[in-house]
Amino acid sequence: MKKLNFIFLMCIPFLFQSCQGQNLDLEKLSLPIKGDDLKTLKLSNSGAGIGSQEVQYTSYVPDAEKSISFGGVVAPKSASSSESLVRFFSKNEGSTFQGYTLNLFSPDAFEKTLAYLLKNKTQFKLVFDDGKDAEERARVFISNSNGTTYLLLSRLNGEGKKTGYLDGVGKGEEALLSARIGGSFGYYEAFLEYKKHKSGNLSYLDFLRETNNELYKQSNNLKQ
Repeated sequence: MKKLNFIFLMCIPFLFQSCQGQNLDLEKLSLPIKGDDLKTLKLSNSGAGIGSQEVQYTSYVPDAEKSISFGGVVAPKSASSSESLVRFFSKNEGSTFQGYTLNLFSPDAFEKTLAYLLKNKTQFKLVFDDGKDAEERARVFISNSNGTTYLLLSRLNGEGKKTGYLDGVGKGEEALLSARIGGSFGYYEAFLEYKKHKSGNLSYLDFLRETNNELYKQSNNLKQ
């Protein structure tokens, strides 16, 4: 009996690893991510690219079935087979990946992901919050541990419920960040451009005060 108990205890770590292997938690991945760390996804080149003239990022989508989550919140797939749940971006042919986008098709997954980011203030700093829930609302969080930028966009689906997507962009990947912050993130893009010509740790609220632009102010949700 003692021998059987010993064998069972020895198997527990392997059972745990097996269960963990069924779920990829994007929050636990440190950008840039090595291609070998994502090999179980069987990523393939989607043929689409983004970036600048100097730096191009190719998007890769998974061929393997795998549960994808962020902060433990599992993101269900879309009913449409043409919409990928997650995309990874690489500037070196899949050797490493500098960012990703996770589609939050489910209102429940979106709300839980937002709540997770807002709740964990020691891990994520909210640096930009612009727009209206009844239209589109763009939020930017910065990881306090590794400088990863998280772009969270909410929008209403056909049933009037909030869904959206979450981007993770590695620290220093300006070309990828620039390619992802158009549209509802436009004012954040203006802030980053303004910040290039300033010294010190300028915040978005500092930017609002210095520019005194009513367009920037009227949809801002950050507390003064």
